[in-house]
Amino acid sequence: MTALRILADANIPCVEESFGAFGPVRTKPGREIGPSDVEAADVLLVRSVTPVGPRLLGETELRFVGSATIGTDHVDQAYLRGRGIPFAHAPGSNADSVADYVVAALLRLARRRRVPLRGRTVGVVGCGNIGGRLARRLPALGLRVLKNDPPRARAAEAEGRSHPFVSLNTVLDAADIVTFHVPLTNEGPDPTHHLGDAAFLSHLRDGAWLLNTSRGSVVDGEALLAARTQGPVAAAVLDVWEHEPAPSPALVQAVDIATPHIAGYAYDGKVRGTEMLYRALCSEIGVTPEWGGTATIRPATKDALQCTPPDPRLPATEWRHHLAQQAYDLQADDTALRAIPDAPREARSEAFQRLRKTYRRRREMKQHAVPQAAVPGAYSQAVEEGLTLQWA
Repeated sequence: MTALRILADANIPCVEESFGAFGPVRTKPGREIGPSDVEAADVLLVRSVTPVGPRLLGETELRFVGSATIGTDHVDQAYLRGRGIPFAHAPGSNADSVADYVVAALLRLARRRRVPLRGRTVGVVGCGNIGGRLARRLPALGLRVLKNDPPRARAAEAEGRSHPFVSLNTVLDAADIVTFHVPLTNEGPDPTHHLGDAAFLSHLRDGAWLLNTSRGSVVDGEALLAARTQGPVAAAVLDVWEHEPAPSPALVQAVDIATPHIAGYAYDGKVRGTEMLYRALCSEIGVTPEWGGTATIRPATKDALQCTPPDPRLPATEWRHHLAQQAYDLQADDTALRAIPDAPREARSEAFQRLRKTYRRRREMKQHAVPQAAVPGAYSQAVEEGLTLQWA
């Protein structure tokens, strides 16, 4: 096999070990990858921060483009098809990681506001890999779930099948919490750019919570700032931002939980994305996969990721929050973003990117274990199905 020249985002884990068998691997920060870099490559592997289209690719002769991400709005797939360049991405690779983030955020908000989650209604907007997985976990925490996904609803209706999806108006009328898990689209029957605009936010129930872990422009940042300070939005959680990597300092301070686009950054999911691209390239060039990265993603020992059940006398929400925090310390990510000073845009942008580049090796909740004998029976379902912790 002729050696392939691999160019990869430096933030893709295990890329040299996985793709080195195909040829030399060069890594570079994703935002710094330019046309001259691509000219010297046969294979381009990116994450969400590298726009892939004619401006980047020019007249290069790439044989394969892969994005180790769920979303593909940064890739001009029509252009790649027109050039005959195969493309693959990693749908579902970090779904558990993002669902972990949302669960941890809801528990943190409930604890901070001293309200129970049980009995509240969550509208999950977008029920693909992430939203679908999250919708299955939330009932174990006592939440009622409304699922909104127009494309899936239409597909089911076209085939004469029943479906569980409700309209967006139903979500706005009934949901105490709305969480976005949609791709970013500007056209078609269901555009999601600024889906969370001023009109949307004004129709939320008073006291509603809003979470966005999809793409920054799904929510109009200025409208959310106004709704958070003067409107019906009582709490907001943002992991993604308009104008990344330099989000509005005012909006960062206005939301309850602010993080630097790391909801899907659990190490397990990132390595899973690398594996999916590796297998896709093997298929494209007719090579039998010999994935060796499984050693890097195997579950840690139970001793290493052992969680200790909190005091059973704590209220249910407090108990679950304390246990979830052991598996994923969301507060650390919030603190890190808020520590960025209100400096000129370029300095804030560099600091935001540095947080992502140097992100710790966080593991998915399901890699953690808790002694079953020490968990009150009434909490077992929340631990096993809501937090997805393993029994020790």
